[in-house]
Amino acid sequence: MERTFGKVCLSWSTLIVSLLLGIAISFRLHYKLPKPAHHLGYDSNGIASFSENNAVSIISHLSDTIGYRIVGTKEEKQSYEYLTQLIYDYKKEAQSIAGSPKFDVWLQHGSSSHRFDIMDRMVLKAYTNVTNIIVRLSCPVDPTNDDDRSCEKNAVLVNAHFDTTLGSPGASDDGSGIAVMMDIVRVLSKRDWTGYKNSIVFLFNGAEESLQDASHAFITLHELKDTIRSVVNLDSCGTTGQEILFQANSREMVEAYKHVPYPHGTVMANDVFRTGLILSDTDFRQFVQYGNLTGIDMAIYKNSYLYHTHLDTTKNLQSGAIQHLGENVLAIVEHLARNGQLEGIEPSSEVVYFDFHGLFFVVYSWKTAYIIQMTTVALSVVYFVWVVIKTHHSSPYRSIRHILLSYAKSTLAVFLSMVASMILPMTVAFLITTNTFGRHMGWFRNEWYGALFFSPMGLAGSYIVQYLSYSLPGPEHFDMEYGSFVSLMLFFALSTALTTQTGVASSYIFWLFGSVLLVMCILNEFLRPATTKIYKAQVATVTYIISGFVLSFLYSAYAFALVDIFVPLTGRMGVQTPVDFIVAFIYGMVVFMIGLPGIAHVHRFGKHLLKRIIVLLLVAEVLVLSAVYIGGGDYGKWAFPYDEDHPKRLFVQQLKNLTSGELTVGVAQADHGPYIQKIVRSVEDRLGVTGEERDSSHMNDWDSIYPFSAFLGGYRFDAEPYVRRQAQQNSLQLPERLLDALDGPFPEMKVFNDSYDASTGIRSFSIICSAPTYTWTVIAFDGMVVNWSIQDEEPLSQPSRYVVRHVSGYGNDGWSMNLALQVPLEERAKAEKDEWRIRFEFTALEEEGFASRGEERKIGNVGVLSAMQQALPIWTTTTWLSAVVKVWEL
Repeated sequence: MERTFGKVCLSWSTLIVSLLLGIAISFRLHYKLPKPAHHLGYDSNGIASFSENNAVSIISHLSDTIGYRIVGTKEEKQSYEYLTQLIYDYKKEAQSIAGSPKFDVWLQHGSSSHRFDIMDRMVLKAYTNVTNIIVRLSCPVDPTNDDDRSCEKNAVLVNAHFDTTLGSPGASDDGSGIAVMMDIVRVLSKRDWTGYKNSIVFLFNGAEESLQDASHAFITLHELKDTIRSVVNLDSCGTTGQEILFQANSREMVEAYKHVPYPHGTVMANDVFRTGLILSDTDFRQFVQYGNLTGIDMAIYKNSYLYHTHLDTTKNLQSGAIQHLGENVLAIVEHLARNGQLEGIEPSSEVVYFDFHGLFFVVYSWKTAYIIQMTTVALSVVYFVWVVIKTHHSSPYRSIRHILLSYAKSTLAVFLSMVASMILPMTVAFLITTNTFGRHMGWFRNEWYGALFFSPMGLAGSYIVQYLSYSLPGPEHFDMEYGSFVSLMLFFALSTALTTQTGVASSYIFWLFGSVLLVMCILNEFLRPATTKIYKAQVATVTYIISGFVLSFLYSAYAFALVDIFVPLTGRMGVQTPVDFIVAFIYGMVVFMIGLPGIAHVHRFGKHLLKRIIVLLLVAEVLVLSAVYIGGGDYGKWAFPYDEDHPKRLFVQQLKNLTSGELTVGVAQADHGPYIQKIVRSVEDRLGVTGEERDSSHMNDWDSIYPFSAFLGGYRFDAEPYVRRQAQQNSLQLPERLLDALDGPFPEMKVFNDSYDASTGIRSFSIICSAPTYTWTVIAFDGMVVNWSIQDEEPLSQPSRYVVRHVSGYGNDGWSMNLALQVPLEERAKAEKDEWRIRFEFTALEEEGFASRGEERKIGNVGVLSAMQQALPIWTTTTWLSAVVKVWEL
């Protein structure tokens, strides 16, 4: 008995150690960053080189000194003035260097409009005087041929945005991209450009967070737009780790990425991003849609808990992350400028690419992938046929049909094990989200808590299927362990064949695993004893050691990236999204893929030991859930989902209804964690009123951030009793209509050039909006629009709901839009009398509501937002808004 127990422990320990070793080495490589350059921009040989030190100083000035750089604010103006001055300083320095590039600078103020669809909603975007700073480095002028400017005819565009979203100082998003571009401008402007073929255009764009207005302005309006042949877009949704190549749409641009010193990217990320599961977008869309460009999209993505929050500051950037991004971008653009053939690049998704733990980057065409993958499938079939024939010859009493049926049964069991490993963890998700248990998102504040929550049940689900396979009808293998190991190879061969036929580039994952398993099966044939010695293990220990290490090593890198992306993302996926089930599914998939050899190994010591393993896993899950229940519920406990560094996202808005006279405060959340009740009770105690619950169908209060408002849910509070109570305590007299205590100016909407054509039933007019001291404005209306001034977009062919968002650059207080609407038949008599009106629901954000400077327009001396600040827990991060709304009948 002791001898058997020792064998069991040794066998399992060997497999587990090999798996953990693969995970550990993968972890080390995946999270490794280059040593940051702390010099002032020159290496030991005096050559200009990228410096994280320089870049971080720029980031610090933008995010820590200037702060929230929201379009329309004075901070926006300070940002482009600061960047422009830096650029002219670099230009001046470069003029004295022999062979330095021609250095051109433009300052663009663009006004236009476009349609922007996101999250299955149509948004019409209009913008006025948004700012772009454009720098072009091109080949120096040949004094013998001043007219030869061929270098300027083909340019690679590098883009990042200097504006920030409403609730963030944007050190990483996108101060990191701006700083990297700026230091690359410095470096390349001090190099000898003799022999360069193409120019580089750097676009420092000032309005991305307002739904990509400045990039639209450049690619549709600027004089350089027709010289751009490809684009490298830089953005960020995290503060730590390596940047990732997550979008690419041509073979040539992916090939350019091969030249980076620290590659990190896979076509899987590209395929996932296209599904829309990642609720984000970048300027890359504008360049593709309006410029028909190909390119690559890169971003820092780890620790996105801080993305679009007040915590996106310089101190939270990981040392080495900017160096990683900067050196990679520099390598790409220098290659494209020196050697790149930019003309004739065609968009293509028929390319497979992936990095191998940052050590090297693999790129090949889909045609090559198809041949390789299907050849591997064919080799797997050949090997399997050999196994069947050999088994039949060694055991003649077992017919070929009998052997084939046994493999069909075990291969089906592998598939069902995969399904069970992903489905059974969802039972845990169901349990922790019940009202009785109440531990939603207990895994949230640590990406790897999910492994503790869901992995025991994932493994149990996988092994339960293997246990039940003994009872399934059909013949069994002469050795279940060996048969299951071969069936693993068969399963991945079949998966490779099926996914290859779909044309999805990410199918290379199945091929990669299938190839490893095929090699290990062949190797095992040389290591295992003769098939007649069935009392001996038919899968060698060495086979488990190698396969366990290699497979866990390969998949761990994907698992780390997957978890790093999706776990923080659940904090902003919306109140209706079942994030506990999504994370349970992800961890079930991870534990299945990393522990693949265990599917065969569980059969080594027979059915009875397998049953005990399953019981132990279920007991472990019960113990974990007990610890979760005890360790959750209150702030500070280990299973409470939030803390100061992993906060719950809130939106707090003071809403002044100029039509009804109501003053309300809205509190909305972006996830479905149950802890909103704690916040609501705190706010109710502070304001002395009861909150009114508002679901997504009532979120038109939040049109200022439409369409993201569709993902929010929360409460609305009547703020008037609190304001009057505070005013009375301070002996202040307030008017009967509370908002009359506010000083203007207030927005105005008027109609000009109004006309009605009785023969067509069409009313045409121009809307003029004046909104001094306000930034973003939104109008919503219903009607049958037949014409408008939205550029390059036709109105819908049926009566519809339209939402138009407008943003103005600093110093611009007004905008206009032309509309022509079909008047309904029953209303045309009114139209002829000039009595037919359109209802416009209008929202405008007040600049001080962004809380970037701690300002609040108070009623009397009573501040509602400042009261809210005292009511919110420290484990929340807040986007502060102050808006006025009004209904206009025009």
